[in-house]
Amino acid sequence: MQRIIALLDIDYFYAQCELLRNPSLKGKPVVVIMPTIRENTGAVATCNYEARALKIRSGMSLSLAKKLSNVNTIFIKADKEYYKEMSSKVFGLIDFYCSKVEQVSIDEAYLDLTNPQGFEKAVEACEKIKERIVSELGLTCSIGLSINKLIAKMASEEKKPDGLFVVQASEVDSFIEKMSVGKIHGLGPKSAGILKNEGISTVRELKTLKKNKLIELFGEARGGMFYDFARGCDDREIDTNREKQQTSRMMTLKTDSSSIEEMEEALTLLCELVFNEVKKIKRVFLTCSIIIITPKFDTITKSKTLSEPIKSIEELKRVEKQLLEAFMCESLQKVRRLGVRVSNFSEDYGFQKKLFDFKK
Repeated sequence: MQRIIALLDIDYFYAQCELLRNPSLKGKPVVVIMPTIRENTGAVATCNYEARALKIRSGMSLSLAKKLSNVNTIFIKADKEYYKEMSSKVFGLIDFYCSKVEQVSIDEAYLDLTNPQGFEKAVEACEKIKERIVSELGLTCSIGLSINKLIAKMASEEKKPDGLFVVQASEVDSFIEKMSVGKIHGLGPKSAGILKNEGISTVRELKTLKKNKLIELFGEARGGMFYDFARGCDDREIDTNREKQQTSRMMTLKTDSSSIEEMEEALTLLCELVFNEVKKIKRVFLTCSIIIITPKFDTITKSKTLSEPIKSIEELKRVEKQLLEAFMCESLQKVRRLGVRVSNFSEDYGFQKKLFDFKK
């Protein structure tokens, strides 16, 4: 079966979180700063595209960023806890579509989307992930999809922001040969300088070097890796390094509705799907949430945290119904999509069994 790997990257994550929290910043250059212990010093953690148009870049010193800024530029001190919270919500949505996730940073992850139906099914999953992240959290992300980590990472850079770029097996050579050697994973400025001295600046030119020559230049491990990478070969596996923090399911209603009976019917099905997912990973949970998407695509979330873990489907349905009724009492808005989310997991000490679950 053809391996299919995606690299998901949340666009200018810290800055996008700040725009989400303060919409009045939209259209202005926004620079998020990671300060140091010295006053008025620090480095740029990230910035939006308006700031990048001023040639401000991640990793740049605060003093240089200020020199490049204009009168409309907004500098914001990084709020790590807020970004961690938003990241957790993003990965909670990703978990619904993919069980093998390797989180490589707060805003980036590899997903193993290998399946019998091939790229068509994987593209569908990527589109759904992007849709849910933007509709439920207001964040955009860019995804590269290909046959391995290397090409997926390179593909994710092709259509930023809010892009989805696919490179199938037959397209790998034509895709990477035009790239500069600096685009190859692990090949930084110093290594690129060594290659430049050899007259090598593109991946196509890199392919002309024999493996022994690359080993001579970079050592056996890195030289061999660059030889393989120049040919689009990368056998690195997805290292599943995180546990699910939440589980959720969403459903689009047949028509925009304000009928509590219709929504309760959908809610029952969603509760069953979510509860079965939690049983599979052997967890119980304290927090239940209902997610409402309005016809205008506004997202409203109501949550309730209990003192004791929920262990039965009936208890989950009861709490979710209470949350739905609370929303209906407060709002006259119709509902387009409905979702159930459970979180605040702990180990399963034994799901509540029904009478007929016990063997005689």
